[in-house]
Amino acid sequence: MLRPKKHITRQKLKEDKFVTETMKVVNWLKSNQKVLTYGLIGAAVVIVILWGSLSAREAAEREASILTLQAGYALESNNLDQARILLLEAVENFGTVPSAGRATFMLGHVLFRLGQIDSARVFYDRYLNRFAKGRFFKAAATAGLAACLEQTGDWTEAAEQYTEAARLLGEHISAADYLLQAGRCWTLAGRTEQAITVYEQLTTRFPDSGQADRAAILRAEITANGP
Repeated sequence: MLRPKKHITRQKLKEDKFVTETMKVVNWLKSNQKVLTYGLIGAAVVIVILWGSLSAREAAEREASILTLQAGYALESNNLDQARILLLEAVENFGTVPSAGRATFMLGHVLFRLGQIDSARVFYDRYLNRFAKGRFFKAAATAGLAACLEQTGDWTEAAEQYTEAARLLGEHISAADYLLQAGRCWTLAGRTEQAITVYEQLTTRFPDSGQADRAAILRAEITANGP
């Protein structure tokens, strides 16, 4: 007696193919068990290392943040030496975390106030090269660098740095202060034409400011004194 033929459906073909592919995967896993084990262990080691690095960075950030905060309190008390010690520790020991960047900027300010101009310039430069992102902090550090250059008598470079600080701030009113400083330094450098140009820019951009009034007076003095 003949048995009826089985009708092979498309669904059946799919199921058979799935089973076949599954068995291939199972057999491959069995034959490569040792390799997979080593791979999983290696992945676990990488994860542990990354987690440890992140944890260490978080701890470094906390320590640098505390030191920077303590230095801020010292500055409020006008204890510049204590602030310098705290900030230097944050910079030297935790120099890659964000709070160490803030400490670098603050250290430049403290050293400038202590009269250590060359050292202040080093830390302003370091902040600008490694940490500066926001335009306000970058402008402030650039102005700090300009002040250092001014103290060493490099009037031309100081004027250019003050101008750059003003450019970074755009139409913020603090840019008017930096332009005023730039004009003063151009005058000290004997570059009166550049000074007049800066003063004119200031009065055009910030016509209602007190800095504009001061710039108009300084421009008039230069013009009255002649070349």
